Amino acid sequence: MRTDVCTRVLVLACIFAASLSILYILNYTWWEHPLNRFWILEYSLRTQDLVGATLLAALALAAWFAPGHRAGFAVVEAMSRHPWRAAAVTFVVLCLGTLYVEHNHPLVPDEYAPLLQSRVFAAGHLTGHFPPDLMGRLIPPYFMLHFLYGSFETGDVASAYWPGFALVLTPFSFLQVPWACNPLLASLALVLIGRLAARVTGETQAAGWAMLLTLASPGFTAMAISYFSMTAHLLLNLVFVWLLLERRLVLAGAVGSLALILHNPVPHALFALPWIAWLAWGPGGYRRLLALAAGYAPLALIVGFGWALVLSGIQGNSLYGYFPYDSNPLHRIGNFFWDWHIRVRSAIAGPADDPLGARIAELTRLWNWAVPGLLLLAAAGWWIGRRDLRIRLLGLSFLCTAAGYSFVAFTQGFGWGARFFHPPWGALPILAAVALVNLRPRHVCERLHASVASLAILSLVFATALRTVQIHGEVALHLAGRPPIAPHARQIVFIAYDRAAYSDTLVQNDLLLRDPVWTMVSLGARSDADFMGVRFPTARLVHSDRRGQVWRLEP
Repeated sequence: MRTDVCTRVLVLACIFAASLSILYILNYTWWEHPLNRFWILEYSLRTQDLVGATLLAALALAAWFAPGHRAGFAVVEAMSRHPWRAAAVTFVVLCLGTLYVEHNHPLVPDEYAPLLQSRVFAAGHLTGHFPPDLMGRLIPPYFMLHFLYGSFETGDVASAYWPGFALVLTPFSFLQVPWACNPLLASLALVLIGRLAARVTGETQAAGWAMLLTLASPGFTAMAISYFSMTAHLLLNLVFVWLLLERRLVLAGAVGSLALILHNPVPHALFALPWIAWLAWGPGGYRRLLALAAGYAPLALIVGFGWALVLSGIQGNSLYGYFPYDSNPLHRIGNFFWDWHIRVRSAIAGPADDPLGARIAELTRLWNWAVPGLLLLAAAGWWIGRRDLRIRLLGLSFLCTAAGYSFVAFTQGFGWGARFFHPPWGALPILAAVALVNLRPRHVCERLHASVASLAILSLVFATALRTVQIHGEVALHLAGRPPIAPHARQIVFIAYDRAAYSDTLVQNDLLLRDPVWTMVSLGARSDADFMGVRFPTARLVHSDRRGQVWRLEP
């Protein structure tokens, strides 16, 4: 009887959450034109999550009436016994997803800025270089100092993000397989999620449950086929926890320092806060903190602060470089810190912002891009295991991230699932596994286990298929905004500005300009033609439409 109650609660909660999601999305996005992508979070909710929420409700009902569940249990057992085989298959499938579902295309600057920077590092350079007179054409004006830094005097150019993820990508870029990076990181994270679940529960089967719930959640797999740094955040946070549980504090700090500089320090800092507080608590806390800090300090300070100096040098506020109209070093120091103050201040929500609405929208996506009921099972696992400090800390890491981002002014923008909640996402399947293996007596909970296994398998097949179609279509739609390009020919492509279609994100150039195709910001057909006549007089126009122009350069 108890199992029927638990199963009914799970199914009804999934249907209720789906209904609530649909009502919220309709209310949150009602004022937007259906084809307007400028407010991208609202657009994503409307075009991806309305049907996604409906599908999850249908899957919950199907799991309730599913006649068999042996396949789900078989997958759980197989993953428990052979985690590395599961990871190997996952790696291959995710690589194919990056190449053919995601079109192997970094959609937005958050993706392509570190990718382009990694290609610079792989070539043995610290910064790229553009001809100074082309800087304003090769980098969209709004992206300058937001996503890319470029000097109109020297031509130096670099990613505006901290370089950790670019460094992680560098060996893959050197081998010309950057598409394999995130699939590999996700596959390693999958194994570690299983290992942590088994460790905190003492049950081998918990690893299989956690891994199945992870793979069956499209938010995990979709992020893994992109070029976002969130999968790296997820993996490094899990490694950080594992090393802390092993009491290898210096090494944990070193891993944490890499997580801090992946693209900005906020995601890891929020995740690590409960664990740092735990280390500081009790006798000898300061010694533990010193050991952790010894691991954090070298990489975080040298690379993080050093990269800030590089960017300031490109901008012209360098502590060590040129600043022709103000040679006073005190002024340069003041400019340096003022620049970083503005960066931090611009990210903090003000009176005119609506961070709560944005976070609710992202939590809606978090639910809709996971196995139906995963958040509910994770909450139950946190409550059941509340006396275990490790389980409490995992839950607190997720809550700290959610609370911390409630003060952030902007939304996640583009991205699959809930980007801001992805760094601590690994806690959810682990906590859900805690609930599944700790419910007693076991024979009473067979129906609940069967329903969860069915939900996971159905989500793995149908929810993943839905998100695959959505991602493929969204990237294809975006690429359709670019004029047709002939492969391998030397060309300059002008991209016409379309605010609602984010056409400026199509202006992507190798930072050393080694590719045969250069993309530039269009200033209008007449202006572009005048520019080409002066700068590239032998080029010829081969295509022109509302999306822009394509000019062929002489071989």
